[in-house]
Amino acid sequence: MASGILGRFGLARAAHVRAATARADKFKTRTAALKQQLHAALDEAAQWKQQAAQLNTRATAAMHAIDRRKGKDAGHLDELATLRDKFHRLQEAEQTIALTRGHLLTMETKLDVLEGAITVLDRRTRDHLEHGTTEPSIEPAVTAKPS
Repeated sequence: MASGILGRFGLARAAHVRAATARADKFKTRTAALKQQLHAALDEAAQWKQQAAQLNTRATAAMHAIDRRKGKDAGHLDELATLRDKFHRLQEAEQTIALTRGHLLTMETKLDVLEGAITVLDRRTRDHLEHGTTEPSIEPAVTAKPS
């Protein structure tokens, strides 16, 4: 009842006032600690934002470097494709040359055989003309070998 009468006049018991003051001090202390934590968190967030901005800048620079290297690599790949094409054409040319050399060797062999046959026929014909026969014989001509 006493607190009801005191409450009408805007007064309170001393124990209530002390308890309320203690709670208010406790809340002020807690509020100060929370403010410090908030400022620390804001500072840390600012640092993280700065690091994120730096990493973003580095990532952008790395992407530009990758794009430049891709361009260079594309040029190298084109050059490599050109060189491969030349290499294949050279291989084909070497195969053609080897085949042509084989044909040429075959033709030279045939020509040597024909030349030998012509030489034999020429000798037989000359030998028969020298001996006065009109018809050449099938037998091989005997030629005198110088001793």
